[in-house]
Amino acid sequence: MIEYYFYIEGKISIPVGTVNNIITMLSALIILGFISTRLPQFRMLGDSSIYEIGYLIVIGLLSLIISYFTKSTNSDTILYPYLEMFKVISVMLIFTLIATKTKPFKEIINGKFTKKNLILFFIIFTILGILASMYHVTIDDSYANVRNLIMMIAGLIGGPIIGIPTAIISGIFRYSIGGPTAFPCAVSTVISGVLGSLLYILNGRKFLRTIPAVSLMFLYTGLDMLIIVFLTPSNISIPYVSDIYPLMLFANVLGMILFVMILKEQKSGSKKPISYEELKIKEMENMLEEYDEKIEKLEQDIEKLKNKEV
Repeated sequence: MIEYYFYIEGKISIPVGTVNNIITMLSALIILGFISTRLPQFRMLGDSSIYEIGYLIVIGLLSLIISYFTKSTNSDTILYPYLEMFKVISVMLIFTLIATKTKPFKEIINGKFTKKNLILFFIIFTILGILASMYHVTIDDSYANVRNLIMMIAGLIGGPIIGIPTAIISGIFRYSIGGPTAFPCAVSTVISGVLGSLLYILNGRKFLRTIPAVSLMFLYTGLDMLIIVFLTPSNISIPYVSDIYPLMLFANVLGMILFVMILKEQKSGSKKPISYEELKIKEMENMLEEYDEKIEKLEQDIEKLKNKEV
């Protein structure tokens, strides 16, 4: 096996594999850190669905990382593409987090659409869509990326004014790159933006809730694969889809969950800040509700036992 090295000033040599492992670990830590630092907030606010999903992701990612670093670090390991996808997702996460700190983003998620906001939003998601086409994970000459996820989010959060033109430009860019799947991938990109925009309107011009949003990306990833199968010769499409489908599913679902977390954090941050005492009260109220449910169940069980004795 050939080992490649980075040379610094001709004196220090660092194996490429080591650098790759460091970047992978940092990418995974970015995602894990983002999720874990926000879970207590969602717990206190009573958002149980994203709270529980988030902890499952943390456990899953930790398991993947531990498995990866206890095995061979070459690119043949089955976990390697998923760790590589961490890098893609973490880059998109960083860009998205930066975008959420801007005033126009905060105004748009709160329903305030101005010409300036829309233009900036359009530019941000167009750049992200293009970056997603360029920054991908390669598996046997097949490319897995999160472009459709970004276009779907653009439609779900900005409606047809943002989602459709952004998807068209990103689709054209993907088509310009070329390749046997250029056309179906471009078509799928446009459809994702249109579908997201349509659901935005049908949902009362609001972003979908956590479970519907995640389910949407789960289902659309399958539709994306079907589009590739129908619009590409089978000798190309079948191997392509079998290579990238699991990884695309992983990336799209995880990416949507992370974005929902960002969105919820921004919406809660735009409201009146909650003090520590208020958070503790909210947490205690949630615990009290759980205990009430347990007590009610115990009372029902006791009643059943009494009826049996009679």
